[in-house]
Amino acid sequence: MKLSGKYIKIVRDDLFPGIGGGNKARKAAEYEREFRACGFDALVTTGGIQSNHNRAMAALAAKNAWACHIVYHGSRERFLRSGGNAALVQALGASVEFVEAEQISGAMDAAMQRFRDAGKKPYYVTGGGHDLPGGNAYVNAVRELYAYGEANAWKPEVIFHASGTGSTQAGILVGLEKVGWGDVKVVGVSVARQRERGAQVVAEFTKKLAVAHGISPEIFDDRIHFCADFLCGGYEKFSGEMKTFLEKTIRETGIVFDTTYSGKALFGMSKILEENTRYGNVLFWHTGGIMNFLASGEK
Repeated sequence: MKLSGKYIKIVRDDLFPGIGGGNKARKAAEYEREFRACGFDALVTTGGIQSNHNRAMAALAAKNAWACHIVYHGSRERFLRSGGNAALVQALGASVEFVEAEQISGAMDAAMQRFRDAGKKPYYVTGGGHDLPGGNAYVNAVRELYAYGEANAWKPEVIFHASGTGSTQAGILVGLEKVGWGDVKVVGVSVARQRERGAQVVAEFTKKLAVAHGISPEIFDDRIHFCADFLCGGYEKFSGEMKTFLEKTIRETGIVFDTTYSGKALFGMSKILEENTRYGNVLFWHTGGIMNFLASGEK
């Protein structure tokens, strides 16, 4: 696609197989391998009302006849009346509860114990897939990108994507180092967190993932690029300019971008490219958001 006067390649994880697609569907595939290898038969996780992660985990559990319990932060009323991810979780049959943010950890621990008492082997899935399987999904995804690059004599100079919990960005960074593309710049455009906290979370998880892959964590100290300039007030917030830009882009490309995740990152990337024309090969990693787009009228 052409954006800000440049031709940009896109990784289409919005088309990744699985209900709703996106980076959470890719991560769910990695969790499935982990669950099968270790004999888990239940999972507990958490997220917001329109969490793509919750939808992907509920779909994974239903596919394998595993038990799934989701601790939500948000209102039960909004959950029950919403479409998109919330409607899919309801259809997929996961058990749910609603608590205040400070009660999430306790509620998840209690759910884990209930599963153990029932004779199950549950897995505690951190919100957003912020665990090693979630990061490994993108280490493996970069191998696919590298194979494409080798076959087509192409290499990105910079990769942009929507950054939330940080596991996707960490996985891309570690994956690039493993394939010998450590010089590729990765810019995570924040969908919720302010720069200091967001960069800290990405850095901490990148180093944890690096150690798991036998890579010195210190090499990533100057590779964390976390941009929080396009939050528009926070999670699920957007400006009129962003909405107009995305509506135009959708009509011109046929690719759907939501205002919560990938669309916010695409808008941020367009602004950055307008000011930084020096970049050569640019890649946008579309991490999904079609369910958020479909539910946007209900917020």
